[in-house]
Amino acid sequence: MKKLLLLTYLLLSISAQSQEVSPYYPAKHVVDRASTFTSQITYFDMNYITNNISEFLKYRMSMVVTKSDDSKLLYDGGSYTITYTDRLAQSGYKILVFNYSIGKVDDIYTIKSLKITGAEDRLIPFFVNFWQTTKNFTAPAGNSDVSLLTGQDVAKFYFNKGKPYIMVTNNTFKSIEEFKAYFQKLKG
Repeated sequence: MKKLLLLTYLLLSISAQSQEVSPYYPAKHVVDRASTFTSQITYFDMNYITNNISEFLKYRMSMVVTKSDDSKLLYDGGSYTITYTDRLAQSGYKILVFNYSIGKVDDIYTIKSLKITGAEDRLIPFFVNFWQTTKNFTAPAGNSDVSLLTGQDVAKFYFNKGKPYIMVTNNTFKSIEEFKAYFQKLKG
């Protein structure tokens, strides 16, 4: 009986210390509902966010991972790129490329910013559906850059003279060091 209690105590201690990195610590996830996928992206555990986005693309946009490049992912950060392609050939195999800028917080890869490039007819649906916005991309000002806020994130859609991209940055923390100091205070 004592061994069982000791084992239970050890398991609870370990699981309590293995929290994900989050600006809302100790809360782990800020997704509204599992079916919506919408979440703040910056200053979260990279694994949580990349899995969330992969699930969204798979189930909502029929896109799958075709390539990932962690060659620039260094001990203290760097970048991580994931390429998604349409699952069905009739759509022309259009792609979205997610390039994450990464830092480390408590030895966990943490997203500092995200740049998404690819086909405009994939970028617009991703922007509208992932962040659940009603922004109109066909209005007379349809070539004006569009931005919105999600938590601490600023997601901006740039038309960029026919080479569109989405940039996600944090409007609260200006650097990984600033976030690390804040996160350590949250952990107490």
